[in-house]
Amino acid sequence: MKVALIGRPNVGKSSIFNKLVGKRMAIVSEESGVTRDRKYGNVDLFGLQFDLIDTAGVDTQSKTDLAKAMNEQSLTAMKEADVVLFVIDALNGISIEDKSVAQWIRKSFKITGEKPIIVMKNKSESPKTTVYAEEFGFGEGIAVSATNGLGFDQLFEELNELAPRFENDKKEDEVDAIKIAIVGRPNVGKSTLINAILGSNRLITGNQAGITRDAISINWTYRNRNFVLIDTAGQRKQAKVQERLESASVLNAWSYIRQAHVVVVVMDINMPLEKQDITIARKSFDEGKIVLFLLNKSDSVSEPEKIKENIKRRLIKEFSQLPTANCLIVSAKEKLGLMRIFNSIIELYDTWNKRIPTSLLNRWFQFAIKQNQPPLVNGMPIKLKYISQTNTRPPTFAIMANKANHLPDSYHRYLINNLRTSFAFDGVPLRMFVRQRENPFDKKD
Repeated sequence: MKVALIGRPNVGKSSIFNKLVGKRMAIVSEESGVTRDRKYGNVDLFGLQFDLIDTAGVDTQSKTDLAKAMNEQSLTAMKEADVVLFVIDALNGISIEDKSVAQWIRKSFKITGEKPIIVMKNKSESPKTTVYAEEFGFGEGIAVSATNGLGFDQLFEELNELAPRFENDKKEDEVDAIKIAIVGRPNVGKSTLINAILGSNRLITGNQAGITRDAISINWTYRNRNFVLIDTAGQRKQAKVQERLESASVLNAWSYIRQAHVVVVVMDINMPLEKQDITIARKSFDEGKIVLFLLNKSDSVSEPEKIKENIKRRLIKEFSQLPTANCLIVSAKEKLGLMRIFNSIIELYDTWNKRIPTSLLNRWFQFAIKQNQPPLVNGMPIKLKYISQTNTRPPTFAIMANKANHLPDSYHRYLINNLRTSFAFDGVPLRMFVRQRENPFDKKD
């Protein structure tokens, strides 16, 4: 989702931009018209992630070339954006220029297409500041203060309601391939596995460890789903990475892991789940990736199922967040169990992309709280007010609460585990943030 800040000069657009982005990317000054070009930043607001565009002020009064150029920058931002934040200065009240900008926005819809508009009444730090923004025709608006960080929780609520609309539009227009990084220690059969899947000797293989130096991407289709298979260099312990070329290969592999949706950790069933396998999996899981473990070379042992059950018990112990370990037995050499890999990946990927309706989510939330009340803090209850899903890939949730910093880790785990069970999120990472309802930004500029 892309969000654009639009308004006349010097109403605090860049201050809002800096507050949301979390760092001073835009220059802020009392002088009017400091921002001339569009500036882009990434925002994570209670787990709701979106791209934010800061723009030059819209000047409908001046006919200078500079004013025309600034207006063109704002128009371009509106074309790109899914949602427009119309910023006004609440401290000085609604001006003739604000009304003119509102009219300019409406006229721009002929070029940009109609967009959801949220009026941001900036500089509302004083409770005595009251501005009735309904006259613009864009709704009541939100009273915010970029200086004090007030009102941004309400902005989150507004944007979070709009986010699924644009997420669904993207799914209809862009069918992304599922990107799968094949990782593991050297010589566990990663390249052989890909060759077996493709049915051809696409990659060079051999008994010598470390034949694959660079990550290689290969397109593949199964069950009308598009995949990108990424064969990576074997991951050794850092102390054993001595050659400069091998060190570069490992770094390159990690860059591909970060781009992937699914990380398949290939292990030799004769030497499964060594420390480096756990390290690879944990890093991938912490980055929100789907992690699938493969026990390769099953043709070389007599009781592969028994080994698998032992490994699953160890995985559950190592990954307490995952009550169900995603572990499969395969043999790349004998081409056994290969399609089970992709059947599992499709199921996990769809779960990873799942979004729960807000009303259903809050019914579960109230039931979970009723079943197990949060503890008291200094004799006062922790009030958990509501929950929203802010993102997918991985599924991410934000809880608004008072005394958010006092919620015990044990209760946080209870909510995640209950959520996972109630909505069938088995096998994928979940993220849950507990935020203070009154003021989401504790840090000052």
